[in-house]
Amino acid sequence: MDSRGALGGLLGRCAAMERLRREVALFGPSDVRVHVFGETGTGKEMVAKALHEASPRAGRPLVAVNVAGFSDELFLGELFGHARGAFTGAVTAHEGYVARAEGSTLFIDEVGDMSALAQVRLLRFLEAGEYQRLGETVARRADVRVISATNVDLQRRVRDGRFREDLWFRLADEVIELPPLRERGGDVLLLARHFLRAHAAGPGAAPAVLSPEAEAALLAHPWPGNVRELRNAMRRVGVRAAGRPVAVEDLPVALQRRGPRRWGSLPSALRQRETELVEEALERNGRILARAAAELGITRQALWRKVRRLGLVRAEA
Repeated sequence: MDSRGALGGLLGRCAAMERLRREVALFGPSDVRVHVFGETGTGKEMVAKALHEASPRAGRPLVAVNVAGFSDELFLGELFGHARGAFTGAVTAHEGYVARAEGSTLFIDEVGDMSALAQVRLLRFLEAGEYQRLGETVARRADVRVISATNVDLQRRVRDGRFREDLWFRLADEVIELPPLRERGGDVLLLARHFLRAHAAGPGAAPAVLSPEAEAALLAHPWPGNVRELRNAMRRVGVRAAGRPVAVEDLPVALQRRGPRRWGSLPSALRQRETELVEEALERNGRILARAAAELGITRQALWRKVRRLGLVRAEA
C-alpha cells in the first residue's frame, strides 16, 4: 500500500501512521471493540470510519454520536430511543442511535464524559446486546459493533474512580492511539498540500502552492488543534492565495512566528496575542464556543464577542 495513505483516507508517511494503517487492516474485518485514543482534532472519527469500511458491516452506514454534555435523560433517549409520551415533549416515538446502527457500527465519541448512570446502561448493553427504550419495559436486541473514542486517559480515570473498570474492559478489546500532528514530521506538508487541493478556489482551479517560507512556518508550528487546525488553516489559505504561491502572511496569525518577535505598539501586541490565544483554544476544542470559553475562563457570550471583534472564523455555539 502507498504510504501516502489510501486506506480509509488515513494519509501520512510517518512510522506512527504506517502502524495505524496496519492496525486498521488487522482489526477492521473483525468484530472486536476498538477504543480510539487521541488528542482533539487527530481524526478519531476518521479512524472509526476506516475500521467500519474494512469490516463486513461496511454495506450499512456508520452511525456516530458524540455524548459529551448529554444529560442522563438525553443520553438514554438518544442512544436507546424513547416511546411516545416517555417525557414532556416526546410527542412521537424515537428509535435512537443503537437501532439505527442495527447490523452496522456505532461510533461513540467522548465516552469519558458519560455520567455514572450512562456508564451502567451502556455496560448492560455491551454485556447482553439488549436495551430498553425510555418509557418501555420490553427488552430489545441489537446486532451492533461499538467503537469508542476519547481524548482523555480512561485508564487513569479508572484508577481515579471516575470511570467503571468493567466498562473499560468491555469497550477496549483493542486500543488504537493516534499521534498528535506535532509528532508527525513531514506529514504536516503532505496533509497541507492535500487540503489545498481539496479546497481549491473552484472546479478545475489549480490549488495554491506553498512557498518555502510557508512550509517552514507550518513545520515550526506546534499544532494544538492537530489535523483539524491544519485543515481549517488550509481552507482559508486556499481562498487567500488562489493563483499564487502561499506566503507566510497568508497563514493564520498563530503560524506567522518567525525569529524574534517584533510586537510593534502595545495595543497591536495585545491584540495579536489575544487572537493567538483565542484561535488556539478554539482549535483545541473543536471550535465549540462553550468548551473554549471554559478553558479560557470566560463566558461563552464574552468569547463570542471576541471572535466577532477579532474577525476569526466562525465557531459553533
